[in-house]
Amino acid sequence: MSISRDDSTWTYRLLDQSHWFPVSITGVITRVCKPAEALAWIEASRDVWEPRGNTAHAALQHHAVHTWQAPPALWPSGLDAAQPADPWGPVYGAYGDWIAPLLAEPLWQHVQVVAAELMLYDLERNVAGTLDLLLRFPDGSYGIADLKTLSARGRRYDTRAQLGAGIVMAEQHYELEISRGLTIWASPGRCQIQTHTASACRQSWERVFEVYLRDSRPF
Repeated sequence: MSISRDDSTWTYRLLDQSHWFPVSITGVITRVCKPAEALAWIEASRDVWEPRGNTAHAALQHHAVHTWQAPPALWPSGLDAAQPADPWGPVYGAYGDWIAPLLAEPLWQHVQVVAAELMLYDLERNVAGTLDLLLRFPDGSYGIADLKTLSARGRRYDTRAQLGAGIVMAEQHYELEISRGLTIWASPGRCQIQTHTASACRQSWERVFEVYLRDSRPF
């Protein structure tokens, strides 16, 4: 089934069924895990983190489709992925301090990216979302990776539920052996990789979704 996303509202629909998903992965996690004061702070600082995150994600997708030679039909609209992503060029340079360490991360020498910005869904839970990267590891197993950008003073937070949702959906759609979920933490001058087991991520997502069903599901 083909799926599309309305970027202005971050909502998803199945094109062949005209089915709109009532909530995204991020929407579920935000409702359950973010208190009101945290949401207020996030909204107040949107003009800082949103362009930074969007630019870093675009650079990572560019890097992935260029490095692993994705067919042109899968290139993002308007992107010439025949050329490598330049972290200091006019497109990404405003956030080069974040993007240069991200693209130089040694991880890329040891994995294969098989999909970037992959939209998936779970019809049983009626939820959809986007995976930043679907990876293949040297041992033959698969995993997903999610990119987070932080300010110089930014602190990490728990990403296991978000990774778990992506793992569950990837397993449903592709029947892959998924071994782990990675969070890529990009901050000025630094990139760090945090790894969780697939089982820990699945369990976290299941717990979060149970709370969402109990407290917030409108139907």
